Amino acid sequence: MTNLFINQKEKPMKDPTVIGVIGLGNAGKPILNNLHKSKKYKLIAFDIDKSKLNQVPKEIIKAKSIKELAEKCKAVLTCLPKPEHVLKAVDGEDGLLQNATSGLIWIDTSTTDFKQTQQLSEKAKTFGVSMLEATLTGGVHALQNNNMVCLAGGDKKIFNKWKKVLQDAIGEVVVLCGNIGAGAIAKVVSNMLAFTNMVAASECMMIAKRAGLDLESFFDAIRVSAGNSFAWETVVPHIFNQKYEAGFTMDLACKDMNLSYLLGQHLNVPLDLHMEVKKKMDKARLQYGDSEGCYVYPRTLEDELSEPLSLKGWDNWGYDIRVVDGSIVVKHKNRPVSKHPQYNSEIKV
Repeated sequence: MTNLFINQKEKPMKDPTVIGVIGLGNAGKPILNNLHKSKKYKLIAFDIDKSKLNQVPKEIIKAKSIKELAEKCKAVLTCLPKPEHVLKAVDGEDGLLQNATSGLIWIDTSTTDFKQTQQLSEKAKTFGVSMLEATLTGGVHALQNNNMVCLAGGDKKIFNKWKKVLQDAIGEVVVLCGNIGAGAIAKVVSNMLAFTNMVAASECMMIAKRAGLDLESFFDAIRVSAGNSFAWETVVPHIFNQKYEAGFTMDLACKDMNLSYLLGQHLNVPLDLHMEVKKKMDKARLQYGDSEGCYVYPRTLEDELSEPLSLKGWDNWGYDIRVVDGSIVVKHKNRPVSKHPQYNSEIKV
């Protein structure tokens, strides 16, 4: 009987792509975990806070410096709080660019200044490094479930080649917004709209409270009205449970609002409404502190009017996001039983 395997060489296993993650905060840690769970990549992590490296799974290599990480990777994701942190991590003798292997792909998930992004992208080319933006929207809860939305920017061919990595790291929905800088603009404007809606939602909830309306019924009524928004769906439950979205701080929220202001200045677009919202958020940050959650603005109204908006039964509330027909949809979890039967299918997910 003929042996079908004679003279056939076993194909060697393809080496996994080596990917580095710089920054293990509220975005970087779940991104690293998502990539790790996919079991597709060899991972290297770095953070200036060594205690965060101690929390990394043992299979992931812990780099002692950005230089060490850069020399070993095919692609690197930066997940950093502010433009100055991105600049420090990638520029200079000890930074990512000068120590990268030629052909490295740098993917920046940070919310940063689009002009700085464009400048760094051009500088990266001189070191043989290509850049992609991969800004994030949808909330930290969604990112932890590998279900966040990515607003990308960069060359289309590079994007198509690395899109699957973005999906493994962030979520299935990845939108290419345009060339480098477009991702930063889309993300900043998204936050600009979200925080404007947050302020409006807070004021509307206070109207309902002072008018004597049932707040849960009012919340559900607006959800099926023309006034609904992602902010309404997620801000109001945070008002009810008084947690104010601690995963994203007021310091970072106000940083994003300032980036929006700079964007308007650069493009000569008047931002009258935005500036009013920015002023209210700056006031809340000064009143409650940089580390308070980004949805804390409603507390300014509660404190000023001595009118609490908290409700019992919302302590364990959470949400996931889905994209339906091209639009983001919030799926609530662990909310109290609604007085409206159409909502009760989403109480436990």
